[in-house]
Order: sequence, then structure tokens, then C-alpha cells
Amino acid sequence: MKKVFLVVLAFCMLAVICCRDESGPDKEKKAIISVIEKEIAAYLDQDLEGLDAPWMHEADSRKMFMTSHGITELKGWDEIHQNNISISKRDWNEHEETAEFSNYEITIYGNTALVFHDSEQKIIDHELESVLRMRRIIHLVKVEDAWKIDLMAMYFLPHVPGAADLELSFKNQS
Repeated sequence: MKKVFLVVLAFCMLAVICCRDESGPDKEKKAIISVIEKEIAAYLDQDLEGLDAPWMHEADSRKMFMTSHGITELKGWDEIHQNNISISKRDWNEHEETAEFSNYEITIYGNTALVFHDSEQKIIDHELESVLRMRRIIHLVKVEDAWKIDLMAMYFLPHVPGAADLELSFKNQS
């Protein structure tokens, strides 16, 4: 009888653990990652509605691209939306692009969150392949139980052979 009781107890505990509602910071972090990954999927699909959906439609929203050529800053929802329209209408004939995100660092402050992550986009355009690496910084605000982006800054990282070794040597000098 004791064995049966222990088996039933173990089964009940397993059922409770498997079926419980996930809550707290882990649930919020998963929701935030989902917003970010849906935004890049919309970009790759040239889906205007999907590009617009994760954004705060506010005058103080910002989207920034920082490259070796300088900074492009889209100030306010109208400029971000116009950029999204141009992305959705761009001719990607003979163009293929994929993106992978990694190294998420997410800090949640009540109804706001700050996200840092890496992005690697592989682009094949007319049979020429290139890789675009970025560090992205995203600020989100939770509005009516949905996370919305109000700031995105993308820093394009140059491809420098041996850069990992160089970075490691700087860290070791500290």
C-alpha cells in the first residue's frame, strides 16, 4: 500500500509541475523574445502589418542604425512606419536573407524591459553571400499585457578576422 501511495503522490506532483501556469520573469522574458523574433520574421517576410505590430505608435519612439557610415535615426512613429512601408515594398528579387538571434540579456523593470542581443544575418544577393553582424539594444514597454518596442538601436559590427583574440587580449589586460 505504501508503494502505491508513493507512486500516486509522485504522479500527482509531476502532473502539477507539468500543468502549472508559467509566471514571473521567465514568462515575461519568453514573451519579450517572441515579440523580437516576430518582428524579424515580419522583416524577412516583408509583412507591413507584422513590422508595425510590435511598435509603440508614439511620437517619441526611435529606431536607430549605427554603421561605419554614420547614424540613421528614425524619430517618431511616422518615420518608423514609413521605413516599414519601404521595407515591405522593396524588391528582393534574387535575394535571400536569414537571421539568427543569440546572447539575449533581458532586464525587466516593472512594465519596461531592456534587451541586449546579437544578430547574425546571412544575405545571398545575386549569388553573392555576405554576413551582417549586429548588437541590438531594444527598450520595450508593457501596454495592456503586451510588450511593445519603443526604442531599437542596431550597431553593425565589422567582420575583423581574429577579433575574438584581440578582444580576449584586452580583457586579460584589465
